[in-house]
Amino acid sequence: MVLGAGLHAYGVSVPLSQLVVINSLAGILTSLAPVPGGMGVMEAGLVAAMTAAGIPTDASIPAVLISRMCTAYLPPIWGYPCLVRLRKHSYV
Repeated sequence: MVLGAGLHAYGVSVPLSQLVVINSLAGILTSLAPVPGGMGVMEAGLVAAMTAAGIPTDASIPAVLISRMCTAYLPPIWGYPCLVRLRKHSYV
């Protein structure tokens, strides 16, 4: 859904079923690559799959970066203070 929203922000409309296939193929590629967290591999896989599906590169690259920022890179920023607070109160 985030990937679709990112594409929509750049004026590209893609059916949800196509986004699911694109994300699944990129996920398979990421799991095969021996890179911690799939950093860079997932982005490259998403852009390659979108380009193969006919989505313009000038829309797919920023949409992928927005999607990955929202789903992989920003959550640890908010999660760390939460973990510190949980440890302080002995919940974890």
